[in-house]
Amino acid sequence: MEKYVLLLAMLLLAGCGDKEEKGPMFTENQSVPFEIIKYEEKISPIYESLVPHIAYAETAGQLEELKGRFKVDGFDMDTEKFMAIFIVTYSNSCGVAVDGAYEDKNNLAVQLLESGGENCDSEGMPHTFVLQVDKKEYEKVQLYNGNIIKSSIDVD
Repeated sequence: MEKYVLLLAMLLLAGCGDKEEKGPMFTENQSVPFEIIKYEEKISPIYESLVPHIAYAETAGQLEELKGRFKVDGFDMDTEKFMAIFIVTYSNSCGVAVDGAYEDKNNLAVQLLESGGENCDSEGMPHTFVLQVDKKEYEKVQLYNGNIIKSSIDVD
């Protein structure tokens, strides 16, 4: 009987260990160079109910359309070499940053990193980012917060 109690205790202890995190684990080798070419603390009213949201532009026409839709201007980009990634999100009062852009199984993944701290208000603060990344064929453009997918769209 003692053997069974000991075995049961070992199984319970093993089950209480760290659980494996789900979602992608990005590595340095998956890193894609990017540049934040526009940042504003606002969200276009049409995206209010869609936050978080991610969109992309591969052509000059798509870029102009998204600049109008997201109500951001004051930047240009060479759409022959680069694609633009538009991100809208909220954060607490401590803010959010783009942690990185990564290639993951023929997808472009953009990971956000929330700034933490003890003195952060929970009231949402809006953010709009426009990233410039090298143009490449991707199946999807995805937005992550930690390792949890928040939004994704198919690339045509």
